[in-house]
Amino acid sequence: MRITKAAALICAMTFCLLCGCHRPQKDTTGEAATTAQSKGASDEVTLSTQAQAEQKIEIAPVELGSAVVNQRAKGHIALPDNATWRVGVLAEGRVEKVYFNLGDFVRKDQVLARMHSHDVHETRAAYDNAVAERSRLQAAAALAEKNYERSQRLYTLKAESVSQVETSKQELVNAQSATREADNDVHREQAHMEEILGIKADAAANESGDADLIPIKAPASGRILQKSVTPGSTLSTSTDAFVIGDLSRLWMLASVDTATLSKLHVGQTATVTLPDVPDATYTGKITNLGQEFDPVTRLIQVRIEIRNPDNHLRPEMLASAEFAAGAGSSAVLVPQESIQQVNGQDVVFVRLAADRFKVQTVQTGENVRGNVRILEGLKPGEQVITHGSFIAKSQLLKSTIGD
Repeated sequence: MRITKAAALICAMTFCLLCGCHRPQKDTTGEAATTAQSKGASDEVTLSTQAQAEQKIEIAPVELGSAVVNQRAKGHIALPDNATWRVGVLAEGRVEKVYFNLGDFVRKDQVLARMHSHDVHETRAAYDNAVAERSRLQAAAALAEKNYERSQRLYTLKAESVSQVETSKQELVNAQSATREADNDVHREQAHMEEILGIKADAAANESGDADLIPIKAPASGRILQKSVTPGSTLSTSTDAFVIGDLSRLWMLASVDTATLSKLHVGQTATVTLPDVPDATYTGKITNLGQEFDPVTRLIQVRIEIRNPDNHLRPEMLASAEFAAGAGSSAVLVPQESIQQVNGQDVVFVRLAADRFKVQTVQTGENVRGNVRILEGLKPGEQVITHGSFIAKSQLLKSTIGD
């Protein structure tokens, strides 16, 4: 009986083992394959061609170019000394009329304002007196000429002596000399009125209410940068009524150190940008390397001449200059947007196949005209993601987090 129960127990255990051995096992082949596909190699990223098109990912070959060390310097925009005109007056007076305002564009010889001055009345009186004196002397010279001619006729008739004829001749010479001197006085007073004061000497008294007002004219074409007159204000010969500047050509004064100065030369091209004006770039040339260093900053101002065709630049605007300071050398270059940071390292995504990209660690150098110099990690001809490299970085981080 005991043997029978032991045999039954052994049979039951054997049956259970046989059932367990033949139980269907779970198929993990597909799961493993999926995991392997999503994980892939730890230094590779897969982006389908459709995803590349949708995300507008751009790929470009690595170039071998010339790397020139560019130096940047800060400074400001300035008005050239030879493009600035200070408009003053040559007589004291009171401003009666003002025709232009600050910022207006004026042309050469345009009347900016008119002023009343006592010098006009004094000069006109002197001119009128000179004209009257010349007329009197001209009449005296005409009379002396008639007397001389009469003496000559009387001498022919033996009615006058030689001494009387000589006396008449000398009187004529003296009268003619006085007339010439009076004529010079008239021209001198006329020039003072017309060239110095700007008043027409022969203007009729009732010709115009402005006939005796001194015009203040623009000496050149440009914009009014300063204006210090209003109707009723007084002007002296030491006062600037207006300051006019030609803004079509300006200077950028860049402050550089001794090391940078030694690498620059007159005529060298420079690029000027404005920090407060996006996309504002101007190309100019160095025209002067400065005269002396600032004793405090130990910097010297290099003058760069630039054109201002769009009239956006104004004096005293902050600006930056960039110029090449050194000879160029062969270098591997990639666009700045190709570089991404992964785990504190600079990387690029190198194309292995149409949809596969390798994460390549690189050692970067200086910026060269919007590109980055690659010191180590890439070779010319390799294709890397340029625009859209951050998308590849995001895909890489997702796969890492999934692991």
